[in-house]
Amino acid sequence: MNNRISKFILDDRDISKNSYIWNMAGSMLLAFQSVIMLMILTRVLGLIEAGILTIAYANANLFQNIGKYGMRNFQVSDVKAQFSFAEYKASRIVTAIAMVAVSFIYVIYTAINNDYTVEKTQIILWMCLFRVVDVIEDVYCALYQSKNRLDIGAKIMTLRQVITLIVFGVGVVILKDLLLALVISTVVTTLLLVFFIKCTYGFFDIKPEKAEWKKVSMLLKVCFPLFAGAFLSFYIGNAPKYAIDAMLTDELQACYGFIAMPVFVVGLLNNFIFNPILFRMSILWEEGKKKEFVIRTACQVGIVGIITGVCILGAYLLGIPVLSWLYNTDLAPYKTELLILLLGGGFLGLSGLLNAVVTIMREQKKLMWGYGIVSILAYACSNKVVAAYGMMGAAVLYTVLIGALCVIFAGMFIYGVTKKQHQEGVASA
Repeated sequence: MNNRISKFILDDRDISKNSYIWNMAGSMLLAFQSVIMLMILTRVLGLIEAGILTIAYANANLFQNIGKYGMRNFQVSDVKAQFSFAEYKASRIVTAIAMVAVSFIYVIYTAINNDYTVEKTQIILWMCLFRVVDVIEDVYCALYQSKNRLDIGAKIMTLRQVITLIVFGVGVVILKDLLLALVISTVVTTLLLVFFIKCTYGFFDIKPEKAEWKKVSMLLKVCFPLFAGAFLSFYIGNAPKYAIDAMLTDELQACYGFIAMPVFVVGLLNNFIFNPILFRMSILWEEGKKKEFVIRTACQVGIVGIITGVCILGAYLLGIPVLSWLYNTDLAPYKTELLILLLGGGFLGLSGLLNAVVTIMREQKKLMWGYGIVSILAYACSNKVVAAYGMMGAAVLYTVLIGALCVIFAGMFIYGVTKKQHQEGVASA
């Protein structure tokens, strides 16, 4: 059994094609993970539980950035092997522990301030633990991608997501208990990851070596701007949800989660298109092929625009009926909010693209300025806007915040290209 699974995952026929297909499948499943969970919950348990899962998922996504530390793009683009895999893995253990600790402190603090029930508090904490598994998986998938085997990591992610969602769905239906279903799903997905890594890691014949903690510390320091940027990015994206949690009801939280879901689908669609060429773009920049690098970036921007336009048109025609059916909830009052949020989804995809190319250019420290400015804006305005304008305020707030990020990152990209051109001019003089 183990041999058959290993053979399937490690199959090296048409690696490029399989990388695209499986990365797309895994990204889609990840995008639709909360969609499927909420579909099940609204039919089995109701809107209140769906609202609790929505804020739990938002918190888990936020704290997951502590665990991942924004390191994926840096690790994949480390073409000179500045750091060993042992050091990447050691740093990931440190950040995963930090993720759990910070999650616990924040959730308890918020539970006291927002008067959560004990069950709601436990659900949010377990969702954070559930996403820790993604954090550990990510460092191995980045290793496989850096070895030009993105397909292996994508297969692992896809298979694990499918089985985990089945377990969660069956658990909710049979047990009628969100918390218990989440606990079981966390245990199962952990065991699955251990199994899949055991089946694949040995294929790459990575020499056993000890991590140099001095270099681990250096790695954490170098990637801190990426972590801070990713953390603040998710805070910005979820600021409307935190405001709804503080100012409105769990039922409205659920409705916002329903209409906001396509936003992240748009973002991830753009992500899986860009991910397979990330390594190649790193090579282009390292080799000084600036013109080709800029052209490829511009093509990706065009793809983001096309995907966003198609999604907005589809949402205008069919979005509300489909979402209302999916979630067994009348969402007709929120059609305008849905379209506004999808525009924000396009900005999300574009900001992710620009974040990646700026990282490849090794100008990642400058990303902090963009995230910092917009985070301050989000913190200052979110509760006031949502309290005054409800769901419409939340939708407009999201789109304006993410749009502001895109404008700032575009400026950083232009700066990086201009700086490179200037350096080349000086060198040739």
